[in-house]
Amino acid sequence: MNKRAWKPKCWWRIQAALSCIVAASCGGQPASTPAPRSTAPPAASSAAQPVDASPAASQPQNDPRASRDAEPQLPSSQVEAELPDGRPPRTGLGDLLAGEELDDLFSGEGAGKFGNFELPEINHERVAAMGIRKLSGRHLELYTDLPASPAVDELPQVFDLAVPQWCDYFDVDPAVAASWRMVGYLMNDKTKFERAGLLPADLPPFLNGFQRAAELWWYQQPSDYYQRLLLLHEGTHGFMQWALGGAGPPWYMEGVAELLGTHTWEDGKLQLNQFPQSKAASPHWGRIKVIKTDTAAGQGKSLEEIMRYDATAHLRVEPYAWCWAAAAFFDGNPACRPAFRRMQKQARNKTFAFSNAFQNSLSDEWLHITRQWHVFVLNMEYGFDVAREAIERKPAVALPAAGADVTLAADRGWQSSGYLLEAGHTYQIEAGGRYQVGNEPRPWWCEPNGITLRYYRGAPLGILLGSVVDETTPPGSSSVLTRPDVLGTRVEAPVERSGTLYLRINDSPAELADNAGQFTVRITPLFKGPATPE
Repeated sequence: MNKRAWKPKCWWRIQAALSCIVAASCGGQPASTPAPRSTAPPAASSAAQPVDASPAASQPQNDPRASRDAEPQLPSSQVEAELPDGRPPRTGLGDLLAGEELDDLFSGEGAGKFGNFELPEINHERVAAMGIRKLSGRHLELYTDLPASPAVDELPQVFDLAVPQWCDYFDVDPAVAASWRMVGYLMNDKTKFERAGLLPADLPPFLNGFQRAAELWWYQQPSDYYQRLLLLHEGTHGFMQWALGGAGPPWYMEGVAELLGTHTWEDGKLQLNQFPQSKAASPHWGRIKVIKTDTAAGQGKSLEEIMRYDATAHLRVEPYAWCWAAAAFFDGNPACRPAFRRMQKQARNKTFAFSNAFQNSLSDEWLHITRQWHVFVLNMEYGFDVAREAIERKPAVALPAAGADVTLAADRGWQSSGYLLEAGHTYQIEAGGRYQVGNEPRPWWCEPNGITLRYYRGAPLGILLGSVVDETTPPGSSSVLTRPDVLGTRVEAPVERSGTLYLRINDSPAELADNAGQFTVRITPLFKGPATPE
């Protein structure tokens, strides 16, 4: 059984804008031409700590990256030098949202579809003298001061294997991308890259990674997985800017980069867009931990809140987690995926109009979608199977006086019975049949009373669960689908609120793929009791 243990126009405007952009973990943006090299020390310092890093591994308190909640600042002299007309300096990209130069910054010459982002000129003798070595792939030229190791030396191969998957996801002809290249810099000692002219002084401070035009920078990370993920994250930004001419508003830009950064890498095979299966398989990534912590503290985010993130939101790590969750939800849910992927065509639009257009395209189902999002967030765990957990909805009708039969699939999450139950009535619910709830070392058969050798969330694995949902009301702060009733093989159930009966077997959202089979549930009205307040 394969079940886990439960548990622009003017250069000064562009440079001033770029200098005001502060990225918490990454900050992809296009530029019409590569910025000039400079050996002046930038405000950024060395690598940031991951979300779940231990205190012992934290940066010293005087390091501006010691806390991801701290906002790095540019030296005031640098900002003032880039505003020659005496205007007050801007402190972040959010301040640019109303500025006329924003469109110049993001949609200028070279930022259109298949933008011609020129590769930088590099003094290789100078680079080698600083102890920086070069690794070459078909699509990535990588410079690093890290010693040779399989995990580092294979990064160009990882990047090359990502390109056809980016082409597939963004519907780009691989032949068009055959000559597309980026230059990357993986840094341990940033001063070497400053002296070699590889870390421009006009880059904003960044904590983990940054992408601009055909270049990307990132710091050494404490795990091979997170180091690859940052390369793929920044690479996604670069590919989107080149192929789509933009990357959409903050939630979409960072959400898609995180979505296509999560991956599996085994035996030289790369697969993008993989929901992390465990903490051990994705060390130091930490997004699920953030979501569970925020939710437990009553600080979970609605889809509308996430889509309203402005350009300064990603000064903190939490928005990365929530943007990833939204992208994983929209891309994994069959009802949302087509509309979500169509938004690629609007990637040059970085305004709130993008989000409004997306939400309007799903307006007929938005209430149902937000209910599913609520269940997704409250049940968040590693390996979550978004497609199988998508809530199956159907038009609900009154239950016939003689009752009705419903057929359910064992490998799906919540499924609508298609029948309305009335408050104050009692119903008999009987279930029968056998289905599989595991397949290793051999099929593990189960009936609607479940298997008492294994429990999930306090109830036997595979037991029938039910919940009555009033589909005319918004999800609110909690959902009845996250607090279901245990039904089993046979039960007489009084109903306290009117609504549609939803049913499923008790199993982890991460472990539905090894289930199989169907079973039948009979719903029969018994009698009407005293009126129950709604």
